Amino acid sequence: MARAVGRPIKPGADLLLNDDAKPAYVRLHDIGRERRPRPLQEFLNDVGGLMLSAEAPAVASFVAGKVLQRLLKTGKMRPEGQPLPGAPQGLDDAIGHLAKSGRKYEAIAGQFQALADKLLWRRGRSGPFASLNFGNTHSHAVLVGPGGMEERADLRVGAIYMDRYTRFPDHVQTQPRAFLLLSPAEISLGDSQWFSAATGTVFANDAGQSFAIRCTARPLLAVWCQVEPETNG
Repeated sequence: MARAVGRPIKPGADLLLNDDAKPAYVRLHDIGRERRPRPLQEFLNDVGGLMLSAEAPAVASFVAGKVLQRLLKTGKMRPEGQPLPGAPQGLDDAIGHLAKSGRKYEAIAGQFQALADKLLWRRGRSGPFASLNFGNTHSHAVLVGPGGMEERADLRVGAIYMDRYTRFPDHVQTQPRAFLLLSPAEISLGDSQWFSAATGTVFANDAGQSFAIRCTARPLLAVWCQVEPETNG
């Protein structure tokens, strides 16, 4: 699906942005005042290193680079001990597969394991071509950004989890977005055919393009990031 020139993309068309409520945006003068927890900082460092590697596509590195530049300053951390729904069933399995995917993924798996129960996991809305029972086989969370472990309005770093043999519905992205696969997956970007991608694959999809992703015998785990549009309030 190509971009519709002159037609704004409604946020509801982007199924990764199904915020339950308007986030409590952090005031500009609060940015940079708090220290980021070590597991989160190390996770962002290691994921950022993969997204900026020489093997990553230039477009994905461009998006990730803008996010990482803003991450030099911190947002407001969610208070420890705040009750949250548990991480999705099967996530441990996905993290276990990641830890066995190579030495460079062992640290990322451990970091994400330490963060998983501190994230607000949301069930995704279904849509075109989604697998049956999609609402029970998919969850996503924001690590940094609106509603995230680190609250801020200028960017998002999110995670996607799906059970085995789950297909995310086709949807249109509101912003350019970079992805890092932490498991094997099959992907369709815009008008492209489905293609298989291994753990560690980095790719980007532009605003206004459709996006679809699915997994087969292994659960899916992926990280994505984007710069948020400017807001007036």
